Amino acid sequence: MYQRTDALVLKSFDLRETDQILTIFSRELGKIPVVAKGVKKPQSTLRGLVQPFCYSQFFITRSGEMYLITQGRINEFFGNIREDLDKTLQAIYILELLDKSTVERDPNPPLLDLTLQVLHYMNDNPASSIYLRFFEVKQLGLVGFAPVLNRCCNCHQTDHLNYFSPGEGGALCSDCASRVGGNRVMPATLAALRTLQQGGLKIIPRMCLSPAVLEQMEKIMEDYLEFYLERKLNLKQVMKTLKAPKVSRGRFS
Repeated sequence: MYQRTDALVLKSFDLRETDQILTIFSRELGKIPVVAKGVKKPQSTLRGLVQPFCYSQFFITRSGEMYLITQGRINEFFGNIREDLDKTLQAIYILELLDKSTVERDPNPPLLDLTLQVLHYMNDNPASSIYLRFFEVKQLGLVGFAPVLNRCCNCHQTDHLNYFSPGEGGALCSDCASRVGGNRVMPATLAALRTLQQGGLKIIPRMCLSPAVLEQMEKIMEDYLEFYLERKLNLKQVMKTLKAPKVSRGRFS
């Protein structure tokens, strides 16, 4: 029996000489492994469908614990992302985060819609780390781990929110942080994260954030994600390495 599903390709690896196993995030089925037989053959009609961050309509059939792709068509290609290294790395990071924050066969259509929405904005606009922060904070809410940003996690007051603790679940006031610990954060950082958590992508062009705030937002979300996912994100480390200043002949370049 064949089934039609719209899905985003998250990753792939080779299986024998001409086949591949893909991980796709399907609107109807959630994250599932699928086999693309003969996809590496030059004449294969599936080759265009199985590229990373390609959103396609697949016709699949069940074979034991796996699914087989029989045919399909491309819905969205996101070609501008592929032509820009920064955008490409950011998109791969988003797919890695989507992969590591979900379990198999657990459909989450709003999460798929969020991912596609962010990829569309990245495809049509200059590369910016703020899109990653938007995806991170929204995605956490959709998988049940939203950080508390508008009040103290301990006493629930809304004033003096100057600390953040992944273990406590988000923001802390100064008094509670003195007892349970936490990392000091700038009020502007929490305000920016709240704006992203509560708003949509259209708010981003109107946000004017200092480099210090952007850096602290990245650190907060990195620590929070690692705490709740209980793992590091590989692409995050690659992106850090590429951003680090290179030393050449005793000078930074």
